[in-house]
Amino acid sequence: MTVHLLDNRNVSCSLGLVRVRQKLSEVPLGDLVEVRTRDRFAPYEVPAWVERVGLEMAYQRRKGFWLFVTYVFCIRKVTSVEAPRVHLD
Repeated sequence: MTVHLLDNRNVSCSLGLVRVRQKLSEVPLGDLVEVRTRDRFAPYEVPAWVERVGLEMAYQRRKGFWLFVTYVFCIRKVTSVEAPRVHLD
Protein backbone atom coordinates (compact mmCIF):
# COMPACT_ATOMS: atom_id res chain seq x y z
CA MET A 1 0.00 0.00 0.00
CA THR A 2 1.45 3.32 -1.12
CA VAL A 3 0.42 6.87 -0.17
CA HIS A 4 0.23 9.28 -3.12
CA LEU A 5 0.25 13.02 -2.35
CA LEU A 6 -2.03 15.47 -4.16
CA ASP A 7 -1.41 19.10 -3.21
CA ASN A 8 -4.49 21.15 -4.07
CA ARG A 9 -3.57 24.14 -1.88
CA ASN A 10 -3.02 26.47 -4.85
CA VAL A 11 -5.88 25.17 -6.99
CA SER A 12 -9.23 26.87 -7.39
CA CYS A 13 -12.00 25.12 -5.50
CA SER A 14 -13.87 24.18 -8.68
CA LEU A 15 -10.98 21.97 -9.87
CA GLY A 16 -10.24 20.28 -6.54
CA LEU A 17 -12.44 17.20 -6.88
CA VAL A 18 -11.63 16.88 -10.59
CA ARG A 19 -7.93 16.58 -9.70
CA VAL A 20 -8.74 14.09 -6.92
CA ARG A 21 -10.73 11.98 -9.36
CA GLN A 22 -7.86 12.11 -11.91
CA LYS A 23 -5.31 11.01 -9.30
CA LEU A 24 -7.52 8.19 -8.02
CA SER A 25 -8.03 6.89 -11.56
CA GLU A 26 -4.22 6.56 -11.90
CA VAL A 27 -3.40 4.70 -8.67
CA PRO A 28 -3.92 0.96 -8.09
CA LEU A 29 -6.64 -0.48 -5.86
CA GLY A 30 -5.76 -0.44 -2.16
CA ASP A 31 -3.47 2.58 -2.38
CA LEU A 32 -4.09 5.83 -0.51
CA VAL A 33 -4.30 9.36 -1.90
CA GLU A 34 -3.57 12.14 0.59
CA VAL A 35 -5.21 15.38 -0.53
CA ARG A 36 -4.21 18.76 0.89
CA THR A 37 -6.43 21.76 0.22
CA ARG A 38 -7.33 25.21 1.51
CA ASP A 39 -10.87 25.10 0.12
CA ARG A 40 -13.18 26.09 2.97
CA PHE A 41 -15.97 23.86 1.62
CA ALA A 42 -13.76 20.76 1.36
CA PRO A 43 -14.72 19.38 4.82
CA TYR A 44 -18.28 19.07 3.49
CA GLU A 45 -17.69 18.24 -0.19
CA VAL A 46 -14.86 15.69 -0.03
CA PRO A 47 -16.41 13.25 2.53
CA ALA A 48 -19.76 13.41 0.71
CA TRP A 49 -18.08 12.69 -2.64
CA VAL A 50 -15.99 9.85 -1.16
CA GLU A 51 -19.13 8.20 0.23
CA ARG A 52 -21.10 8.70 -2.99
CA VAL A 53 -18.36 7.16 -5.16
CA GLY A 54 -17.92 4.21 -2.78
CA LEU A 55 -14.39 4.94 -1.60
CA GLU A 56 -13.07 4.87 1.97
CA MET A 57 -11.91 7.86 4.02
CA ALA A 58 -8.88 6.69 6.01
CA TYR A 59 -8.63 9.97 7.93
CA GLN A 60 -9.48 13.65 7.79
CA ARG A 61 -7.49 16.37 9.56
CA ARG A 62 -7.32 20.12 9.88
CA LYS A 63 -3.91 21.80 10.20
CA GLY A 64 -3.31 25.44 11.02
CA PHE A 65 -5.84 28.06 12.01
CA TRP A 66 -8.22 30.60 10.52
CA LEU A 67 -6.76 32.08 7.28
CA PHE A 68 -3.86 29.61 7.23
CA VAL A 69 -5.85 26.40 7.56
CA THR A 70 -5.08 23.35 5.44
CA TYR A 71 -7.42 20.37 5.28
CA VAL A 72 -5.90 16.93 4.80
CA PHE A 73 -7.93 13.97 3.54
CA CYS A 74 -6.58 10.48 3.08
CA ILE A 75 -8.72 8.45 0.68
CA ARG A 76 -8.31 4.69 0.17
CA LYS A 77 -9.14 3.44 -3.31
CA VAL A 78 -11.35 0.38 -2.77
CA THR A 79 -13.20 0.52 -6.10
CA SER A 80 -12.34 1.66 -9.60
CA VAL A 81 -12.63 5.37 -10.36
CA GLU A 82 -13.23 6.62 -13.86
CA ALA A 83 -10.98 9.44 -15.03
CA PRO A 84 -12.64 12.80 -15.66
CA ARG A 85 -13.43 13.64 -19.28
CA VAL A 86 -10.98 16.54 -19.18
CA HIS A 87 -7.31 15.68 -18.64
CA LEU A 88 -5.56 18.07 -16.26
CA ASP A 89 -1.81 18.65 -16.24
